[in-house]
Amino acid sequence: MNITPLPLSFGATIEGMDLRQAGPGTAQLLRSALLQYGMLVIRGQSLTPPEQVAATELFGSLETFPAMRGQLDGLPEIFRVASRPEDGHVDVGRYWHSDGSFRAEPTPISFWYSVAQSSEGGDTLFTDLQQAYAELQPEIREEFDALRTAHRNGVVHPLVLKHPKTGIPALYLNLGLTGGVLGYGPERSQALMQAVDRHYSRPGATYRHHWLPGDVVVADNLHVAHKATPVGPGRRILNRTTVRADGVIWPEAA
Repeated sequence: MNITPLPLSFGATIEGMDLRQAGPGTAQLLRSALLQYGMLVIRGQSLTPPEQVAATELFGSLETFPAMRGQLDGLPEIFRVASRPEDGHVDVGRYWHSDGSFRAEPTPISFWYSVAQSSEGGDTLFTDLQQAYAELQPEIREEFDALRTAHRNGVVHPLVLKHPKTGIPALYLNLGLTGGVLGYGPERSQALMQAVDRHYSRPGATYRHHWLPGDVVVADNLHVAHKATPVGPGRRILNRTTVRADGVIWPEAA
């Protein structure tokens, strides 16, 4: 197994492995790499839906989702994102976010497997939340350290969230589901969120993943945010699995 860092502040590609054959030693290496780099790109995999569930369980116990149109019968752990309603959820996440931020205990890890891809569009953007915080001006960092944000469902999180394993602070904000900043009026809240949106997208800060069938991407949602882009003509399906906050397995050493 070869791990190659991306030419950014985060992310790495992994080559020379088959997730179906991953044993305890490989699982520990994957967990350590994810904690270090925040995002792993593993191409050329061939996973059935149950095999994806098993591969994601290398990182912990999984969340489940209700049965609905486009989802897989008997596999509530898989959340399907697609270009067609009959294949899964459409037009999902076209704004900077971390999966499961609407939960009181945020979802720590997401795992995507590319089942089918359109010839055009459908890329996913990723950005480093820890680096985004580190690059703030000191006076802005001091302001943000004291702020809390409220999701539209009432869940409140600090704007600066410390990683539960490493303690590293990250600028944590869901641009689509956040209703506002506590103590700020609507206009000031909106201005802050727009500024964070621009900061996440600043030049040189993002990785754009062009999906190919068989691709796997694993992200530490407390380190990295992502954003979907529009899908062109053709059929596109991503199977997503997510690790529960109370079931995550971080590596033994930070």
